[in-house]
Amino acid sequence: MNKKLFIISVVVAALYAIFTLNTVLHHEVWADEAQVWQLCKTLSLDGLIEHLKNEGHPPLFYLITMPFAKLFSDIIYMKLICWGAMCFAVFMLMYYSPFNMWLKLAIVLSSGFLYFFPVLARNYSIIPFLVFLAAILYSKSKQHPILYATTVACIANTHIIMFVFAISLGIIFYYENILLNLRNKTIANIKSYIIPLIIMFIGFFFVFFELSNTPSSNVSFKINFVDTGYTAIRMVILFFISSFNYDLCWQIQYYAMGFSKQLTFSIIDILTTVLMIIMYAFSFIVLFVNSKKWFFVSFLSIGFQFAIYVFAYNNLMYVNRVFCAHLILLFCVWMLFRENCFKSKYKFFGKTSITIILTIFFSLTIFNGVKYSLADIKREYAGARKTAEFIQNNLDPKDSVMLIESEPYMIALVYYLKGSHELYSVFRKKNLRYVIWDSVTRSNYADAGWAGYVSYLKETDRRDHYVINVKEDKKHVLEKTQKDSFELIYTTGDTIEPLEGHRIYKYIGG
Repeated sequence: MNKKLFIISVVVAALYAIFTLNTVLHHEVWADEAQVWQLCKTLSLDGLIEHLKNEGHPPLFYLITMPFAKLFSDIIYMKLICWGAMCFAVFMLMYYSPFNMWLKLAIVLSSGFLYFFPVLARNYSIIPFLVFLAAILYSKSKQHPILYATTVACIANTHIIMFVFAISLGIIFYYENILLNLRNKTIANIKSYIIPLIIMFIGFFFVFFELSNTPSSNVSFKINFVDTGYTAIRMVILFFISSFNYDLCWQIQYYAMGFSKQLTFSIIDILTTVLMIIMYAFSFIVLFVNSKKWFFVSFLSIGFQFAIYVFAYNNLMYVNRVFCAHLILLFCVWMLFRENCFKSKYKFFGKTSITIILTIFFSLTIFNGVKYSLADIKREYAGARKTAEFIQNNLDPKDSVMLIESEPYMIALVYYLKGSHELYSVFRKKNLRYVIWDSVTRSNYADAGWAGYVSYLKETDRRDHYVINVKEDKKHVLEKTQKDSFELIYTTGDTIEPLEGHRIYKYIGG
């Protein structure tokens, strides 16, 4: 054991843990986090597995979260799972990776590692730990084939964007341990790899089983082949911009969705985007020149992610998704450096060059992570907590009805209200517990016409009626369309997540 490196790794991981934990404890729950918690708390194991076909996510993170959701009411346990996984990932990177200290620190301080993975409690947050564990175990896969196979199967079951990466590792494992032994006629060596291959196969099959019906079940996940050229260019730009300037990324996405009529960006933003594209391309060239195997793993895996972004996720780009691609690139470079004490035939495409490139690349994202960390400490990430406090302090649940305008952006309110008040979905005609991504969720009262919505309110009982809608959604400004029927009584302040603020209106007749 390298004692000096071990001490440095422990110190860096400890400092990382302290800084990120402070942000985690300040972070307000938002829609995507609350959805996971509500599903795990509300559904049975069978019900969860069945519902995830609609959700569009493999089950691993939900299965890890479910015991805590059943035993406790506070989502802090899910947050600590994500935070803890990232702390272990940082230690593994610092101690086990073949990168130099500058690159290691640039990765640890990058926006994904400093904020978006550890603070936003999502399934993405456990991916760095699993990817780094796979990197450590790869060279020891012959000694620990079951542990390595289990890790690969777990990676496949974190998120669909990691599926081809996991498949690639499975194919390499099969080739190196089965096909080569068959060619060399060393049949006896194959027996110890049968169970690991079965583990991988079950993991891969389960992802396919869970998500094969998602496009027909989830109305938000639709394969789109319209304007794919334009969408691909936009996704490439957002892919890199989100890493170093997430505010600009959201501005572009708002513009594409019609919420904004103008874009404001600087020459620095343009130059940084171009520079990051060039550096990413150079990293692929280095892999191609030195190892076709790891080039194809990275190219196919990240290419599959882009296909998902273009053909399915063609509206939104999130930093934690983008950094999953960066993790795959890091894994492949890690493997390259480990193979035969890597020395390139071409100095320009050697270890020093790609180390410098990756150090600069991740360093360019540091400010983005620092900015969001400080903002999350100083401001509200989402408005659900304060909105819930207003409801609990000012509205009597026995004499009022809470009517919601957008189910996905109301689910965090359900978590914070903890049953003290119910949120009633008019179209679904029942109280909200968790989001189902169907045609009812996609519709909204504005689409049906506010006049029809007012008619519903007139026909109900004599209790006070309140409508909660999304604060920043300019298409549904109720006071402009039915100002004689509703009175605005509450609005959240500025929130980091643009669509996570709320307005509350009281129905006054009309």
